[in-house]
Amino acid sequence: MFRPIMIAAVAATATPALAQDMSLDIAQLRSVDDANVVNAAGDKLGEIEDVLVGADGKPVAYVVDTGGFLDIGDEDVVVSIDALQWQGGQYVSDMTEEQLEALPKWDD
Repeated sequence: MFRPIMIAAVAATATPALAQDMSLDIAQLRSVDDANVVNAAGDKLGEIEDVLVGADGKPVAYVVDTGGFLDIGDEDVVVSIDALQWQGGQYVSDMTEEQLEALPKWDD
């Protein structure tokens, strides 16, 4: 079972080990909210909306807002922490837009 948490709450309680597990330092963790998710070509696929944590309190997935225009017709999908790499102030994914949109939906 996953629990959504606010980015500020994660940053406030994160330990160095937690930050290392996420491949982010605390400063980066604070900037996760609304960070762009792009493909290898640099095309925007979506934005990070939330971080999901497991029962042990460790981050396991991101909620990514994808598709739509100006928040019309967009969907939130669940993306594994391992599926995104932090590079140059944004997240890079090997997935296509279609693959991303086919992931499990998140309805908060």
